[in-house]
Amino acid sequence: MLYFIKFIYQWLLPPACLFLLLISLNIYMYRKKLSGRYFLSIVLLLFYFLSVRVGADFLVKPLENRYALPCVVNNDVILMLGNGSVADVPDFDGKGQPKGTMAKSMLSALKLYKKTGLPILVSGGCVYKDNGIEADIAIRNFSAMGVDKNKLYEENQSLNTIENARFSHKICNENGWRNPLLLVVAIQAPRTAMIFEKEGLKCVVFPTHFRRSESWHFHPVLDLIPDADNLADSAAAIKEYMGIVALNVFNYQ
Repeated sequence: MLYFIKFIYQWLLPPACLFLLLISLNIYMYRKKLSGRYFLSIVLLLFYFLSVRVGADFLVKPLENRYALPCVVNNDVILMLGNGSVADVPDFDGKGQPKGTMAKSMLSALKLYKKTGLPILVSGGCVYKDNGIEADIAIRNFSAMGVDKNKLYEENQSLNTIENARFSHKICNENGWRNPLLLVVAIQAPRTAMIFEKEGLKCVVFPTHFRRSESWHFHPVLDLIPDADNLADSAAAIKEYMGIVALNVFNYQ
């Protein structure tokens, strides 16, 4: 009964409900033999593919599986990239909270710190005013969770991955760090590693926040109905592929 209810309301939520409306429109166009019906059919097929698990897995898994977790940590600093925060929302000890992606990277960084005692360098500025300064929010939370303040470093000016790499490289040089452990969202790891290498900072990649499960247990609610999470993951993967292509085609300074 529970899964039947999930099956019903999933069709009532976007993008599934929009998919149904577009199918209805497409059927009407075929009955009236209106021009553009074939194009809409192609768009619907693409939309469906990107919105179900098989499509999202097809796009996301090659990116997330590019780097395995290192078995041994022989690095001299934990370099964590900020990946989203929310400004001016109440927190236990101030304002501003990390978004889910950054929170998962913080959890990995905290575990690594507890195990190795390595310093943590957080890189992330204020991309949008509503986000707040990612590094400041992360550092405040790390301190509240018991990380030694003398082991916390931040780079809070960067607005994109290129600046993350460029400004972090400078801080690493100032502190004599030559072998950073780079904590980055798994889907972004291939592009990010390319950028850091172009900036002359070779890192050991430690992927965090995996979006797609390795195992697959078929279920009609998860696998057959268009889902917003699948669509968001597909869009994120397409963005990463576009970024990788751009890095290979264009040179930046």
